[in-house]
Amino acid sequence: MTAISTDSRISTGTRLGSMLMDHFFMTMIAMVFSVPGMVSTFSDAFEVTHEQESFNLMGGPFFYLNLFGFALYLCKDCINGRSFAKRILNLQVVDNETGQAASPMKCFIRNLLLILWPIEVVAALSNTSRRLGDRIAGTKLVEFDKTKAQPKVNFGQVIIPVLISYGAMLLLMLPFFGLTSANEGPKVNYVEASYDEQSSKEAEKLFADSLGQYLTASVKTYNQIQDRPLKYVSVIFQLKENYLADDQGFEKIKTTTMPVLFSKFPEKTFVGQVKYVYQTSNSIQTRIERFNWPQAN
Repeated sequence: MTAISTDSRISTGTRLGSMLMDHFFMTMIAMVFSVPGMVSTFSDAFEVTHEQESFNLMGGPFFYLNLFGFALYLCKDCINGRSFAKRILNLQVVDNETGQAASPMKCFIRNLLLILWPIEVVAALSNTSRRLGDRIAGTKLVEFDKTKAQPKVNFGQVIIPVLISYGAMLLLMLPFFGLTSANEGPKVNYVEASYDEQSSKEAEKLFADSLGQYLTASVKTYNQIQDRPLKYVSVIFQLKENYLADDQGFEKIKTTTMPVLFSKFPEKTFVGQVKYVYQTSNSIQTRIERFNWPQAN
């Protein structure tokens, strides 16, 4: 079998073009995996509910799908050593010793060094056939020989580096998972069956009678939570003016609403949240005040 020719040097322009095109294509692929999360975020952007909201750095459940798109970046050459850019530019990653198409695992290992992207660009332009990742993986980049028989793609071998790459991404994100959990805090587990419609309607009427010129209120009251003898109260204040633009305005509306709230639900008899919302046709602002008295009884 004829070995792949390595006599012709890959030009600097072709090598740089390959790296830039690979980066572009794989970023586009990663963005495709991020679309469901983006659609979900935009669809929920103007929806105000009584759900307990929390600060989430990870972007919700679609984060794991988005992360898979980035994990594929390290596996871009795993099918016969040829990424999209390398197919366009007629290039191939091969084993440095045999000249055969590099295995999926070798291609994955060579791409691990892309975390040092600026350094790898300099190395690739200094030696267009072997950047640092190639030296570690035992591979090199050559012009593709169309006359050479290519091995049949073994998808079992391809999936292994993909899974390793995804697992590595998850491990790298573990510190951020911990940070997210610390910011979220525990959610209140109220008893769904204890919903008190009469009390909720009474509270809404109280706010309408007392503060109707400032806001409209939606209230949900639950008479039981799972770990303490307290009620759970969730209130949404839809503001008629923007009191959320600065801290002074927020303090003004808060000092106006809190006495009315506590007249219906005395302090330390409930836990819950109050959402202050100012919404227009093209924007929404929200501030949340939470109530939790650990020593309440």
